[in-house]
Amino acid sequence: MADALVSKVLQQLTSTIENESALILGGKKKVEKLTTTLTAIRSVLIDAEKKQVKERSVRVWLEQLEAISYDLDDLLDEWNTKICEPKRMEIMDRHHSSLSKKMVRLSNFLSPCFCVNQLVMHRDIGSKMECIKERLDDVANEKDKYHFDLDGKTEEAERQETTPLIDVSEVCGRDFDKDTIISKLCEEGEEENCPLIISIAGMGGMGKTTLAQLVFSDDKVTAHFEHRIWVCVSEPFDRIRIAKTIINAFDELHTYILWQHLQEHLRKSVMGKKFLLVLDDVWTDDFRIWEPIKVPLKSGAQGSRILVTTRNEGVSKMMDAAYMLPLGKLSPEDSWSLFSKFAFYGKSREDRDNLEIIGREIADKCQGLPLAVKSLGSLMRFKDTKQAWESVLHSELWELEEAERGIFPHLLLSYHDLSPPIKRCFAFCAIFPRDHKIERETLIQLWMAQGFLVPTGSVEMEQIGAEYFDNLVMRSFFQDLERDRDNFSIVACRMHDIVQSFAQFLSKNQCFVIEFDEKNVLEMASLHTKARHMTLTGREKQFHPIIFNLKNLRTLQVLQKDVKTAPSDLFHGMQCLRGLDLSHTSITGLPSAVGRLFHLRWLNLSGLNFVVLPDTICKLYNLLALKLHGCRRLHRLPRGLGKLINLRYLNIEETESLSVLPQGIGRLSNLRTLSKFCIGENGEGCNVGELKNLNHLRGHLEISGVEKVRDVNEVMEANLKNKEHLRSLDLAFSFGGQELITNVLEALQPHPNLEALLVYDYGGSILPSWMTLLTKMKDLKLLGCVNCKELPSLGKLPSLEKLLIGHFNNVKCVGVEFLGIDPVTDQNSITESIVLFPKLKELTFRYMVEWENWDTTTTTSTATRRTMPCLRSLSLYDCPKLKAIPEGLKQRPPEELIITRCPLLE
Repeated sequence: MADALVSKVLQQLTSTIENESALILGGKKKVEKLTTTLTAIRSVLIDAEKKQVKERSVRVWLEQLEAISYDLDDLLDEWNTKICEPKRMEIMDRHHSSLSKKMVRLSNFLSPCFCVNQLVMHRDIGSKMECIKERLDDVANEKDKYHFDLDGKTEEAERQETTPLIDVSEVCGRDFDKDTIISKLCEEGEEENCPLIISIAGMGGMGKTTLAQLVFSDDKVTAHFEHRIWVCVSEPFDRIRIAKTIINAFDELHTYILWQHLQEHLRKSVMGKKFLLVLDDVWTDDFRIWEPIKVPLKSGAQGSRILVTTRNEGVSKMMDAAYMLPLGKLSPEDSWSLFSKFAFYGKSREDRDNLEIIGREIADKCQGLPLAVKSLGSLMRFKDTKQAWESVLHSELWELEEAERGIFPHLLLSYHDLSPPIKRCFAFCAIFPRDHKIERETLIQLWMAQGFLVPTGSVEMEQIGAEYFDNLVMRSFFQDLERDRDNFSIVACRMHDIVQSFAQFLSKNQCFVIEFDEKNVLEMASLHTKARHMTLTGREKQFHPIIFNLKNLRTLQVLQKDVKTAPSDLFHGMQCLRGLDLSHTSITGLPSAVGRLFHLRWLNLSGLNFVVLPDTICKLYNLLALKLHGCRRLHRLPRGLGKLINLRYLNIEETESLSVLPQGIGRLSNLRTLSKFCIGENGEGCNVGELKNLNHLRGHLEISGVEKVRDVNEVMEANLKNKEHLRSLDLAFSFGGQELITNVLEALQPHPNLEALLVYDYGGSILPSWMTLLTKMKDLKLLGCVNCKELPSLGKLPSLEKLLIGHFNNVKCVGVEFLGIDPVTDQNSITESIVLFPKLKELTFRYMVEWENWDTTTTTSTATRRTMPCLRSLSLYDCPKLKAIPEGLKQRPPEELIITRCPLLE
């Protein structure tokens, strides 16, 4: 973790040297010297972080370094915030004054108060910097006594050489997985790729090698393959050693110096032979390293197989595995069976009966991880009393020496394989309680708030965070993945209890999950300078006073629903906060002192019963995310919200009482998320033109109050066509004058990348022409268009999958125009095959009270047409006059047909 933190601070210092800030921070030479010292320290941090597991003194040294780095990070952030103040004032004045940029700067710097305040600030920051430099020099001098290795190639957690031999009596609960792998290895058939690759993936300690050993030794497998070869690959991927091991399984290996000769010998050795090659513990996902081994293996006979075990699902993808088995945890009964074999070895029947209830709870503590079951089972073998077993049961796993020696080294291998920034992101996850549902978007935003994600070039923080998250998923640090039903992307996950304990082990002096009792209060009193990230749980009805003194806290997450008030002095001692989550409390107001938290980047108040927010929120100039989802009583946002020019996420979904947004929203040009945009009128709130500069908006946007627009030019200025990252758009009207509203909707043309559109309560009689241009649109809802007499031509939209049409009160007939066919032009069309609604899966009509006829036939004889070939569901609700459905749908009825309150059809 120290490596990532020092790297971040070094990057800030480097940018400081390049501008005039270095003069304020003690002079350019002092800043350069500070940078040199940190760089020297950083060169040994890889080794130091590995040694801290076994050497407590190294761990203490790293804690001192991290404390200094945190203080330096805070100081640089404070300076950058204050030096940007004139620039922020300039942006504000540009919107409220006719002063030129030059006059604004001049007035700022000529102000006596401004100059005095700047001098005081400079002196204060320079003094703090000098103090930090002295502390850092002491830490740098101390590092030499540990004799750290500069390239970090010290002894890691031991990587044991695996073999195919196994004691079957020590294996429990893998019969189904074993049968699955054997069937994949032994099945015959036409194969384009030879040999086929089968993969077993899972977190360290899950039993991948054990399963591979079971398969390798199975009689059916032994009989099926002429040759079986076992190679423990591990890290680094040594192609020469791997090739020699395979060749030795076939014939005697000659001495080769050049790789090309060895590669040719490998090709000849396997040529025409049906083999099973097990590559155990593969780490590298670099195709360039794998390809030189893969190519000669292709000369094997049909039916040859490669079985790979890996902790990284990316390896399976890189190797183009035909099948991947994600290895799951053991069932509770299998865990207990395995635990019993170790824990009760040599114990009497009476001891077994006496200890079984506690033993089952200890086995459950292992959460189905075979390595943990074996480790704790082995530990309990030497403990004979009920009291000793209860002590283990009630201990944190990371506090047990057996865990540090038996379980965590296996996880450390995976951890050390991560890059320093991803290590830090993973360790931060210790802030979440056990079995906590972790939302992907929230986690990435929290990483951003802590400064873990540094944009590079055109790659944004969000993209880097997504890559880090996916990396941790592929390496099995996250599990129980929850996916979006539409695009199958991961939206949430959980952490295995053992992985959670491991994260706490890595960050046990910084991240805390606290349920207050007398013991924890005493512990917290001694940790007030160390705690950096904290989650509070329990049934407390008020904030415990002790947290007010956590002056170094950077993240505070309160999961205490019974807390109903936030005292006015809550934030007086928390000046370092970057992330604050109060959404799981019941507070109804936020202290105005929140404005003092100028480091704050992420503020979650979702679901709270706020009526208003304190105006001091507008002083949080570094704020990246303000989450107000579900604040149903909130009726206004602070007027100065436009000052938060760094804001990227403003989540105001499900805030029904919020009917207008404050003027100045258009200055928030960094916004990525703005869940709804409420148009004001009569000088209150913002007009639609303020969307002009919000071109980074992505995901979903709802524009409400469109009927209030009085000038189509404002709509043109909003320029929705330029918002290429928007994927979903809701346009909410309350009817309004037909002619103006028709022009307004036409001017609200979105970018062609749009995938979902909802238009409701539209009072015009004609739907916009641009609707047929949305070639990527998958989901379309048209509701409450009561003055439209016909449906738009949608049949040729190539991507449309879901279509909902409702409350078209004036539509009496749905004809071929709905399919996108022009009856006149179509008669003269050349012979062609056209598919109409080619991808439509769900079609729903609701409350079509005047609809009588549905005719999609055409007399054209020169064209062969197919209509809705993918339709799976047709729903008709409250269509009392509809006489029949089209013949084509009768001949090819969908899988699901719902007809409700349509008496002529039922």
